[in-house]
Amino acid sequence: MRVLLLAMPDTADIIDYFGKLPNLGLVNLAGNLPGHDVRVLDLVLYKPRIRRVLEGILAEFRPQLVGLSAMTFQFDTLIRVARFLRSLDPAVKLAAGGYHPTLMAREIAAADPDLPLDFLVRGEGEATFRDLVNALEEPEPDLTRIAGLSYRQGNSWRHNPDRPLLDLATLPLPRREARLSQGFFFFDQTMDVVETSRGCPYDCKFCSITRMYGRNFRPFPLERILADLEAVRGQGAQAVFFADDNLTFDIGHFQKLCRAIVDRGLNDLRYATQASAVGLARNPELVAAMKQANFWMVFVGFESMSAANLQGMHKPTSPEINRRAAALLRQHDIGIIAGVIFGYPEETRASVTRDYRLMKKMRPDLIYSQYLTPYPKTRLRQEMMAAGLVANPDDFRTYDGFHCNIRTHRLSQAALYQSLKRESLKSYFDPSLYVQNFYLRHHPRAFFRAIARAMLSILAMVLRGGQPAQRLDI
Repeated sequence: MRVLLLAMPDTADIIDYFGKLPNLGLVNLAGNLPGHDVRVLDLVLYKPRIRRVLEGILAEFRPQLVGLSAMTFQFDTLIRVARFLRSLDPAVKLAAGGYHPTLMAREIAAADPDLPLDFLVRGEGEATFRDLVNALEEPEPDLTRIAGLSYRQGNSWRHNPDRPLLDLATLPLPRREARLSQGFFFFDQTMDVVETSRGCPYDCKFCSITRMYGRNFRPFPLERILADLEAVRGQGAQAVFFADDNLTFDIGHFQKLCRAIVDRGLNDLRYATQASAVGLARNPELVAAMKQANFWMVFVGFESMSAANLQGMHKPTSPEINRRAAALLRQHDIGIIAGVIFGYPEETRASVTRDYRLMKKMRPDLIYSQYLTPYPKTRLRQEMMAAGLVANPDDFRTYDGFHCNIRTHRLSQAALYQSLKRESLKSYFDPSLYVQNFYLRHHPRAFFRAIARAMLSILAMVLRGGQPAQRLDI
């Protein structure tokens, strides 16, 4: 079967100026479809002009099934892309998967009788999508036995039982050669994405990972990870981003990986990841091992420097743990991207300024600031809806963390929006951001270019009043 897999083009504009990363989930799907002709297209490389590339691939490849992946803020675009594909080829079958279709399958199916989709793939898609593709090759497909699948049945939808979590040791390697385009990067390095585990046992109120995988942690076998890294290097990547939900949960597994990277000579690649502050702060020897393995950058979800905010979100860290984690990364000259969230229920203008000031005292190399976002099916959403703090409950296009959809008990939506944007812009003019900055020392041209574009992006967002830019040509 000819299968086309599409990653949506939507990203926050600010992120685009620092890098464009490929969709790992789709090449995972491709790796689980032996014997089928599969192409993967990351539309992020083409935005905002995606019409021509979609027309071209449909005319040339003539797919029989198209799989579309989306997070919450991308789902509106997914529907627009699906309608466009249907207009080009009314016979093509369309399937949607990813976080948003998984969490909202029943709501999606019930909301729109003209939904331009035939299937919704819920949860981990490798086995479910494989079973769907194989079934569609039969003269009379039997879809009733495919766990994790929702599909049209006459004028209604049938939702099969959920599929149990997969045994990660059985998954083939991603089929990255199925990509139709390359050009992925972070700063001035070509970069690809690898995973070493799935899941997170923590239960932060604002996170939807537990609704995807439950509260568990599953590591990939070490040999499989190393084989994937060798494949990525063989395809020309200079750097790797580990996209794990919580890489530092199993310290022993992570330390073994760092040692194996050195032993296999794979430390000629540069590594980046996201990590928990508590995992780093409590394991200084791990940070030293990360340096030996050539970890170059770590995104740390510090989230706040207020103990009350962290406790209120069930975030397993504290201001002191955050400081220790940052100090360890600094000690080993590993770049720090500080993840910080604003908009907690008791937030004020003064608390936004104070948290920003305390975050900058840890001397991160970049600050990645977002608004608290009430993603579907999270406990945070339930609580904020009940408290009347969700200003935009329905327009999920803005649920990307960079658009303000909430108010606090002390700040209106507009006041919260202006407070954070003001602090974000001020930080770019703060000399402390540039003193001994990791990226400035190692990638000066790329750093200043990205900072300048990010500042322009924030200004443009302010002028739009915080609304998303409607620029796609479909």
